[in-house]
Amino acid sequence: MSFRRIIFWSHLATGCVAGLFVLLMSVTGILLMYEHHLPLAILDSVEVEAPEGATRMTVDELVQTEAVQAAGTNRVSLAIDNRENAPVILQAGRSDAVLLNPFTGTPIENPALSTEDFMHTMMGIHRWLGAEGEARSTARAVTGAANLAFLFLVISGLYLWFPKAMRWTFFKLNLFFRGSYPNAKARDYNWHHVFGFWALIPLFFIVISGVMISYPWASQLIYTAWGKDMPQRGGPPPSGGNGPDTAEAEETVIELMSLQAAVDAAIAEYDGDWKRMSISLPSEPDAETVSLTRDFGNRITPQQRTNLTFDRSAGEITQVREYAENSPALKTRMFLRFIHTGERYGVIGSTIAGLASLAACFLVWTGMALSWRRLVLPAWRRRKAKKA
Repeated sequence: MSFRRIIFWSHLATGCVAGLFVLLMSVTGILLMYEHHLPLAILDSVEVEAPEGATRMTVDELVQTEAVQAAGTNRVSLAIDNRENAPVILQAGRSDAVLLNPFTGTPIENPALSTEDFMHTMMGIHRWLGAEGEARSTARAVTGAANLAFLFLVISGLYLWFPKAMRWTFFKLNLFFRGSYPNAKARDYNWHHVFGFWALIPLFFIVISGVMISYPWASQLIYTAWGKDMPQRGGPPPSGGNGPDTAEAEETVIELMSLQAAVDAAIAEYDGDWKRMSISLPSEPDAETVSLTRDFGNRITPQQRTNLTFDRSAGEITQVREYAENSPALKTRMFLRFIHTGERYGVIGSTIAGLASLAACFLVWTGMALSWRRLVLPAWRRRKAKKA
């Protein structure tokens, strides 16, 4: 058996086994096309009418409100948009965002909530087949394997797309849709080749980044390629007692600047060149440093974001970290993460990713149809002829 036939039958078998899972991830990929763009567009339309004579609450006042207190202290942040009368966005971990009235601190209706809930549901199906709890690890293994299978289908499909003999007639017939077809088999064959060719590049990046998301070893390969070790989650361990002893610390009283002062310093640093300023609320009220994030682009991708550290005892910004300062390995990983959804290139990129997912649906459909005609239909016809 020739190498080409081995690749062909491997391609066909892999498509038959993984096709339904690839189809499911492709359909949900289409529905997730504007996963973050739609909620942001809805939130941008929300404005809060200011009561007569009212002024916006400070961050420190908002922290004392019932809504923020109920959010706890784990990964809680407040985000302020650079729009007049825009609501303040309260985020606690991965829970749904809560919109706060900037004048009263009370929660207001979030018109993007239903859209966000729908996207969360689609993401659960896309990544974990809708499984919950401990079943997610099994489902994640299935979708990860489907990603690997899809990567093989893309690479082997490119190899099989090119004919043994390079003739213009073949390219003319398989680069574009035909006006008419003699039968359904000819139509499926043409569509499989056309969709496969034009969606090849975006599908390759979508699938290879999907493998990176699915498997830690794939992320490790990125860092290894750059000669780096992948950072571990959770950060460094405690220092082990090199700081001042408790008695001395109790005698030292440090006057800390307010959280609002931190936000004001960050806003002043960029003189209006920002769209959203977020502050991570410290778990301890007497924390000497707070982290802030300045979003100045689409508020989605990290290359349009600046991380800042404000020292409350010194009353100044002590660290500014731009995207360009990240290591090449981390930037590569971030690039692949946001190329998976196309969000790396904004709405246009997300649209291309969605259309590539649509093309993948046609590839699965036409591939299954062609496999049916090659493997099942002839046997069924022979059996029927014997009975006759």
